Amino acid sequence: MLLSDNMSRMAALKSMLLSERNRVALSVISAILCSVFELIFWVYLYLVVSAIYHGQTVAVYLLLMCMAVIMRYALYGLAVWQAHLAAYHIIQKVRQHLVLALAKMRIDKLRSLSRGDIEKRITDECQSLEPLIAHHGTDIINGLLMPIFMVGLLFSIDWRLAMIALIPLPLAMGAQIWMMRGFAERQQKYNQIVAHLHQAQMEFLRTIGVMKLFAVDADSYLELSRTLQTHHKMVTRYTQIMIGAWVTFVTLAQISLILILPVAILFTNAGQLTLIDLVMVVCVCVGLLKPWLDLTQVFAQIQQSLIAIDRILPLCAETESHALHPSCLTLLECRDLVVKRDLHHTILQQVNLRVYPGQRITIEGESGVGKSTLIASLRGELMPTSGAWYINDQPITDINDESRSDYLASVDQHVVFFSGSLRDNLCLTKRHVEEYEVWQLLTGFGLAQLVQRLPEQLDCQIGEACRSFSGGEMQRLAIIRAAVTKAPILILDEATAHLDIFTEQNVFETLRLYAPEQIQLIISHRANQIKQVDRRLVLQNGQLRELNDE
Repeated sequence: MLLSDNMSRMAALKSMLLSERNRVALSVISAILCSVFELIFWVYLYLVVSAIYHGQTVAVYLLLMCMAVIMRYALYGLAVWQAHLAAYHIIQKVRQHLVLALAKMRIDKLRSLSRGDIEKRITDECQSLEPLIAHHGTDIINGLLMPIFMVGLLFSIDWRLAMIALIPLPLAMGAQIWMMRGFAERQQKYNQIVAHLHQAQMEFLRTIGVMKLFAVDADSYLELSRTLQTHHKMVTRYTQIMIGAWVTFVTLAQISLILILPVAILFTNAGQLTLIDLVMVVCVCVGLLKPWLDLTQVFAQIQQSLIAIDRILPLCAETESHALHPSCLTLLECRDLVVKRDLHHTILQQVNLRVYPGQRITIEGESGVGKSTLIASLRGELMPTSGAWYINDQPITDINDESRSDYLASVDQHVVFFSGSLRDNLCLTKRHVEEYEVWQLLTGFGLAQLVQRLPEQLDCQIGEACRSFSGGEMQRLAIIRAAVTKAPILILDEATAHLDIFTEQNVFETLRLYAPEQIQLIISHRANQIKQVDRRLVLQNGQLRELNDE
């Protein structure tokens, strides 16, 4: 399956269906044959009624009619079964494709997406494909073929009645199209509202503990309230339009029976139509309504599935960055870096910095001055307005995330660990890590005895380890995880904020001994207490300067 953000929704749907072409083909063929056997049923019904009217035996016709019914439902079941299998496989493949696309996505773009929106697209939007593929595909085929077959049967009885039966169809379709105009835009707006509602719910749940602690309302509650009101208004309007369109279509579609019945009776009285033909005309007209109504009911759901495809495709954008061939780091440089919040607010202004292997540099500055912004631009989480960081004269903005991770390891004050053992979490690096290296760092960080007391030591599950460690100890584990990568550049963004001065100093001494040629960029509010520092920088008014320049 190949999906791209520059594909149309129909091209994307085609690519999805082709990924399960065998099951889809079997489902389509079964659905077509299902409609054929339903037509055969109506033909034999006509023959049965005619035989009864003329006093002829009907046993053979009844047997064939029953066989047609059995075949019809067997083929319908096969079509739906294969469609469901195809749908589930396609949904799984789309989700795998999205996860792979997110893994390859530039980190700055990934950071711009909200967690709630990503979750909704991967779960809800992908699941919206299931009705279209699993259910509506068979209904659409049946809904398109059966009116043609039924009108053809009417033509075989009397072409004039068939023409009358077709009169309401363009009226009903025209009315529905007119009433449903702008549906795609409304559905897109509705999806945006739902996405905002989902994000507001997550934000509300995230902050509910603080709200209860201080017994106050918060912005997250107000945002949730506003999105709920918007959602309610949209759903109310949406429902009114949908019900109006559906009722109008059903009413106009039923006119065919009202128009045909009196005309058929007139033809019968005039001797132009037999009584048997009259009965069949009434039955066929009633049967003609069902596929029309089925198509009407699935129209909105089909639109929702297609709009879901529109929301999925932007996540499939192809990255333009390229790999950087691994080589020894000789220079990390920041050239004329400018970051602006908007036209009137500049965060970083013409920042220049050259750092060589083995240097430890601290960056100080008041809160909100732009220290984290500077580091975010180095990690690739933020695209600068102009200028760039360079690794060996190669702009970081042109390097893909995998190559960047070969040179950069980073730790901030927000610790995240994954399900698995402590060993799995500490050895996430691509390089092979010897166990003695881990114990060397654990000893230097003052964590060796704590890990040895765990039931399975390094193989202990992280959940149990978290219950045994404090926040500061978990922070040290995160630093160890970054250190074992032996990346040429280590970024510590307030990573030691929860440590006391003595423990913090042990951490820095251990890091220097473990990787003496490593560039270490340290952001700390107490950077003046860190020893063995090669350069101390301060960020003021958007510019870096040496602290000893004063």
